[in-house]
Amino acid sequence: MIEVVAMININAKDLKIVWGNDNRYWRTPNESNQPAELLQVCWLEVTGSCFIDKGKKYNVTFEVSLTPDAFGWNNTTLYIMAKRGEKGRYTWKKLSLILNASDDKLYFGLYEIWKGNWKGGLKIYRAVVETR
Repeated sequence: MIEVVAMININAKDLKIVWGNDNRYWRTPNESNQPAELLQVCWLEVTGSCFIDKGKKYNVTFEVSLTPDAFGWNNTTLYIMAKRGEKGRYTWKKLSLILNASDDKLYFGLYEIWKGNWKGGLKIYRAVVETR
């Protein structure tokens, strides 16, 4: 039996990037196949959302890379957090989200907002949401 895996790709252009409209901090893509490039921020917050099927489990991943001149990443933890529905609670560890029958939208994000150190040189290509 072959298991069908549904995959939703969200290009960097379609993600919401805090400070993303300020070219002092980000180089945002014009084309859907280009990455967003972090120049420098001390507050990293990149979010997205998509509609999902109720009753299924999902994995959320971000495809990223560091440029050769990246800085500020030593001893820095990035968090991927997700919640089901607008009123759900975000969590950052592997878990089963509580299923609310009326919630068919998944909200997720990539964060580093706690240390306050400046960082740069991160490229974000896309976020991927897939059934597991």
